[in-house]
Amino acid sequence: MVTEEFFDIVDENNKSLGFTKSRKEVHSTMQYWHRATHTWIINNNNQVLCGQRSLSKDVHPGKWQSFFGGHLRAGQNYIDNAIEELYQELGLSIKADKLIPIHILKSDKAKHFGQIFILRWNGEIENLQFKDNEVVSVKWMTFNELSMQIKQDIFCNNIDQEVEMFINKK
Repeated sequence: MVTEEFFDIVDENNKSLGFTKSRKEVHSTMQYWHRATHTWIINNNNQVLCGQRSLSKDVHPGKWQSFFGGHLRAGQNYIDNAIEELYQELGLSIKADKLIPIHILKSDKAKHFGQIFILRWNGEIENLQFKDNEVVSVKWMTFNELSMQIKQDIFCNNIDQEVEMFINKK
């Protein structure tokens, strides 16, 4: 039996309104602000680990994206969600202090506040495990390669300018 997910609903300033709505209602009506995490995984060569979304995803099936994450369940915080999503999507077990918070992105299109994190990771992608089948493939890409593929509509997101600035400072 599949349990329906519920999200905490927030206002346009990311303040909790004290009630929840189902994932289905939030996505179908696009009336409710909610929260998500976006973790960019960057290696020592400043390449971005990108993942291809499963065809079974309700939003952007089969598209590639340059971050990993998901929506916060009711009562969940950004850090716990990022850690949980990295484990579910890639089989990565990480500690909270490895996540570098960059900023919270307000997305009017998606109606969510996405906490952007960077995780520095240099592991072998062959060892990743797609535990929840939300991700079906991964590959390392430079920011230039990523930019070109975004223009070709292969990706469902854009390059986060603050992530790129952070990486370029290193």
